[in-house]
Amino acid sequence: MAIRALPALILVPLMLAACGDRAGDYPDLLPTDQLLAEPSIPSHAQIAAGSPDQVRSDLESAGAALAVSSAEVTAQDGAIDPALPPRAEALRRRARALSDVDLDCEDPLNPETC
Repeated sequence: MAIRALPALILVPLMLAACGDRAGDYPDLLPTDQLLAEPSIPSHAQIAAGSPDQVRSDLESAGAALAVSSAEVTAQDGAIDPALPPRAEALRRRARALSDVDLDCEDPLNPETC
């Protein structure tokens, strides 16, 4: 009986050793001292905390500059392609011709057959 248990005694520790996570499938946990540390304030936040009126005026001036540039862009004379109006008129004529087609006709695109 002791001889039969010998392979089991060898296999069990080998199987348990194979279950270890040596490859690092899971990420390391965040250290508690880093997790509980006081938040650090960025350097630009110090400026805003010291003079909120200055930040407000900077933002308002930046917004005004954007509004002016937007107005300039919309006020620019748009270049109209000279070929567009004739093409638009040709499309209108084609639409009128298609709206006059009798749909009961055998070949609606050839009005002579109707």
